[in-house]
Amino acid sequence: MRTKNEIAPVALTVAGTDPSGGAGINVDLQVFRDHGVHGAAAIAAVVWQNTQQIGGWRAMEPEELRAQMEAVADDFSLGALKIGMVPTAQLVGEVARFVDGLDEDVSVVLDPVMVGGRGEVALMSAEGRAAVSVLRERVDLVTPNGPEAAELLGAHKPAVEMVEELVERGWRRVLLKGGHLRRDEDEGVVDWYGDTRGARALEGLEPVGEDVRGTGCQLSSAIAARRARGEGWDDAISGARNYLNELLHRRARRLGRGRPIVVRAGEGR
Repeated sequence: MRTKNEIAPVALTVAGTDPSGGAGINVDLQVFRDHGVHGAAAIAAVVWQNTQQIGGWRAMEPEELRAQMEAVADDFSLGALKIGMVPTAQLVGEVARFVDGLDEDVSVVLDPVMVGGRGEVALMSAEGRAAVSVLRERVDLVTPNGPEAAELLGAHKPAVEMVEELVERGWRRVLLKGGHLRRDEDEGVVDWYGDTRGARALEGLEPVGEDVRGTGCQLSSAIAARRARGEGWDDAISGARNYLNELLHRRARRLGRGRPIVVRAGEGR
């Protein structure tokens, strides 16, 4: 019988790749490591992208994704699962079946990646978008940005209304990321959180001047990592937001020719 690892908790990310290391699985694993969590990964899509653009992607075959996830689950006792880019309806179905087989104490965080950070390339098929709702009763927290929340609902609405309606539709917990929402200049970045207790705006964080790649991936991965370590939901979300905000102010670098990314190499980390 598998038992929780006493050396380090384990988290699994199911997502797409980023050969430039700024987003997706490549950065999820770095976030897990930052939190003292062993990172496992199952690739749902191979993406050719860099700091300048997303060139395209190829989805894994359902049996390939299934085999990767099962290989991890058969060997490790998971503390958390982070779901990122899962681009087709067939792959969404495989993930749903996998989640059904997990122990109830495994925290499941869904970052519903549908388009690139600037909306230039679709990262999920139309059928895949329609299928995402099958996960709503299977995940513990969903972390959409404004456009993704509007896609899940079929319409764009004020932030508080989108959060409330997502909860009403069966999503247990919703963290609506504020980077794409309108805000007052002195308000900072305000995310919205909702569950059965209602919706509320979270404390504003100091905004970052530039559009850094991979922020959504890193926020959801940080929450999953903190849950794997045993933190409660409120602490995990608050801690993850502060962790990411600090990284964006201290470690964002224009390493390539395009948008900045979080760079963990070098001194001053």
